[in-house]
Amino acid sequence: MRRLRLRVINDRILTSVFSDVRAAVLHEFLRHNAQVYVLAGAIRDALACEYEGTREGTPRDVDIAISNVSREFFDYIFAAYGVRNRHGGYVLASHMLPTWDVWRLEDSVGLRKTNTACTVENVLRTFNLSCNAIALDIRTGVLTDAGAIDSVRDKHVAFVRNAIVHSRPTFAAKALLSQVRFSYTIDSELQSFVSKHLSRSALLHESLKTFPDLAVLASDDVRQSKKQ
Repeated sequence: MRRLRLRVINDRILTSVFSDVRAAVLHEFLRHNAQVYVLAGAIRDALACEYEGTREGTPRDVDIAISNVSREFFDYIFAAYGVRNRHGGYVLASHMLPTWDVWRLEDSVGLRKTNTACTVENVLRTFNLSCNAIALDIRTGVLTDAGAIDSVRDKHVAFVRNAIVHSRPTFAAKALLSQVRFSYTIDSELQSFVSKHLSRSALLHESLKTFPDLAVLASDDVRQSKKQ
C-alpha cells in the first residue's frame, strides 16, 4: 500500500464534505481527536472524473469511517443526527445530496466477520476489489491506496493484494457489476471467483443498491401483473 496526496482529489472530496451541513458532526469527532476517513466509492468516482472526464464525479453515497472513539460516544453524537442501520452504523440523508453512511472503523463488517485487527489498511483489504480500496484521512489529506488509483486509471479490477476475503457472493456480484457500471475488465482470478461464488440473490441485492431505479421498475411490473 502507498500513502500520497493528490491535490485535485483532495480538493474535490474535502470541499464536498466540509461544505455540507452534515460536516458539523465530523467536526465534533475531530474535536475529540478522532480519525475520520472517506473511503471507497466517493474517491473512486472522483478518480474516474479526473482520469476520464466523462462522469460528474458525484457519488450515490459517501462512506465515512470514524476511528479512535468509543461506541458510547459515537452513538451519543449520532442519536440526534442519523438513522441507525443493521450494521451498527448510521445513515445521514440530505435532500438532493449523496447519503452519508457512517460507521466506526473498528466495527467494519469485514473486520468483524474475519476477526481481524483494526487498521485502515486491513479495512481496505476487506473491501476485496482493487477499485474500491482507498481511504482519505480528512484531517491530514493523506490517501491510503491499496490499488484503487491504478484500477480506476486502467479501468481494470482485481483482488486487493493480500485481500481479506469474506462475503464471497456479495463481492462476486460487486465485481460483475463493476463491468456493467464502469466497463471495467476483470482479471482471470477474479473471473474464476465470480463464476464460483456468484448467487442470484446477491446479484439482485447489489443490483438494486447500484441501480435504485430497478426497484421502481420491478414494483411497476408487479402491479401490472396483478392487474392482468
